Amino acid sequence: MIMENSKPKKGIDWTRVSSKRQKDEGVSLGAQKKLNSDYGSKNDIEIVKTFEVDESAKTSNRKAFLEMVSYLKENPDVKYLICEKTDRLLRGNLKDRIIIEELINDYDKEIHCVKEGLILGKNTKSAQKLHFDIQNALARHYLNNLSDEVRKGYDILVADGFYPHIPPIGYNSKLENHLAIVDTEKAPFVKRAFELCATGECTEKQISKILFDEGFRSRKGRKVGKSAIGKILHTHFYYGHFEWQGEIHQGNHEPIISRDLFDKVQEVLNPKKKHGIKYDHAFTGLMVCGECGMGITAEIQKGHTYYHCSKPKGAKYCSQKYVREEDVKKQFTELIKAISLSLKQIKSIKEIMRESNRDEAEYYEDTMEALNKRFKALAEQSSKLLDLYLADGIKKEVYDAKSKELEIEIDKVNGDIVKHKNANRAYVQEIENFLDFCNIAPKLFESSRPTLQRELLRYVVTNLVLKDKKLEFSLKTPFNLVVEYAENEDWQARQYSKGGNESRH
Repeated sequence: MIMENSKPKKGIDWTRVSSKRQKDEGVSLGAQKKLNSDYGSKNDIEIVKTFEVDESAKTSNRKAFLEMVSYLKENPDVKYLICEKTDRLLRGNLKDRIIIEELINDYDKEIHCVKEGLILGKNTKSAQKLHFDIQNALARHYLNNLSDEVRKGYDILVADGFYPHIPPIGYNSKLENHLAIVDTEKAPFVKRAFELCATGECTEKQISKILFDEGFRSRKGRKVGKSAIGKILHTHFYYGHFEWQGEIHQGNHEPIISRDLFDKVQEVLNPKKKHGIKYDHAFTGLMVCGECGMGITAEIQKGHTYYHCSKPKGAKYCSQKYVREEDVKKQFTELIKAISLSLKQIKSIKEIMRESNRDEAEYYEDTMEALNKRFKALAEQSSKLLDLYLADGIKKEVYDAKSKELEIEIDKVNGDIVKHKNANRAYVQEIENFLDFCNIAPKLFESSRPTLQRELLRYVVTNLVLKDKKLEFSLKTPFNLVVEYAENEDWQARQYSKGGNESRH
């Protein structure tokens, strides 16, 4: 029987010196290339392309890295990426980890780290993937913290009583120091709309017509239709409050109407609404029905709380039964226990995090160095521009225009500096909070009020479904990693000696 020859194994060689210190210590590109070449020969991997990168100048542009990634994506037959160590491939930019993860999962590539004896691929053993997976999770958290800083800025404004977006019609669209100013032309029409509705004799459509005849126009000069009138009549902003992320906050702006008038209008618009006793059921708003997709609600019967599909009028038939709260809570308790960590496991993760933190520190330092350099250059341009203007070298209108451009750019760079500083602090704090939470999560869940229990569950899980009295869900990262490895006997298996191989599996 004639056997067909198997396809040749093709790979690329990645060598990189990332700092002047490494060059001075003799970590040469040539030595890495020989090590990788020998590894390829030993494992029958033909190296079809070599990428040599000297980034000792700390350039922020990872052009060579992205070229290497593009080459692997464009060549499906080239499956293997060989490098000396993980940090030769990943140090310098947190986003690189996410890209490498994509190569592994979406393009079926394998990463071979020669000195560490580590192979990262779809079929990598869990003990080997642990180190890489946790670093990926931390990288994602750090990058997310940058966008979180923007949201935190909004939260600070809200806490101080300032609405962080464009206010509704009746107020000037441009804020003055974050404060909404009453539009003296349109505010009387807004108040008139509430007064007409409060009589109970006018619909939104009628109010729209009356106000149009009286001269009320939108910001674009058009008729304010009935749907827009309806929105106005439900807006808390007009009595001095505002809604932000589902909650009502006290505002600093001047109200157009009284709270009594607003409440009267709500009674007219919702005459059948009954205000009975409200119960704070622990797990409402978290789950959907696994059969019909409707929300899960709760009600009290004979002293016990039961959860069930809301099945609103007109919905398709749903066969799901009622579930007692005790049974639901028991499942949630087991879920929370699954993401808890022992002190011994936390110690192991801290070792991994210490390795990861070197990468984050380098990324942070490089970014801050580039931003500070840019800030200094802009400040010097601004100073030279002023000197030129004072010496009558340019006209005032030219100076004003250019000065404004520089001012905007300086503010942007300064804002980026602040965001990175805050994100760096938040990243370190997040690691500590994550480990502390994993240690005390079961006790915290058991002792908390319903409101905090809901928030705790939202922090850990997503896509909660209740079907046949059983919970189905997805764990958020990095809690999915905790569950995946917490009971794995190889949790602490990945220990490295200096320059050596993995000690055991």
